[in-house]
Amino acid sequence: MDRRRPSRTFLRVFSAFCLVFAVTLTALSTWSLVADRRGSEAESTVLDVEHQGGRTIVTVQFSTSRGEVCEATFRVAVGANRAVTTGERIRVHHSESEPCLGVREVGDHSRWYMALIAVLLLIVFGVLAYVAWRRPRPPLPLRYAGMP
Repeated sequence: MDRRRPSRTFLRVFSAFCLVFAVTLTALSTWSLVADRRGSEAESTVLDVEHQGGRTIVTVQFSTSRGEVCEATFRVAVGANRAVTTGERIRVHHSESEPCLGVREVGDHSRWYMALIAVLLLIVFGVLAYVAWRRPRPPLPLRYAGMP
């Protein structure tokens, strides 16, 4: 079986696309972490509990520091996948700009995983782009050319 190597042009275009994707993903995940840090915590009441296999999904209602009442659904933190009952009070963390959307349980640090994956992809695709765009090395000289 004769395997062809991908063309140099294809590798350059692919590496450039992947590098732009990784930079965008890193920027968005960093922005998400910064927005999350600016948020605040609130005491919430559990309205509904759903068990989907090994996951526990809760619907909570809470009031923000500005007095806005929000209702949000999120997954209970994996490490603390405990029995949650309706009417129980739990602490939640919400973003400042969109308090009803970015809600998570206090102590859930799963947002850091996306930033870590984005940085790893940035490194991998950076190496790929370097390899694809570098100048080819000249061939090694034939040391013993013309010898029998």
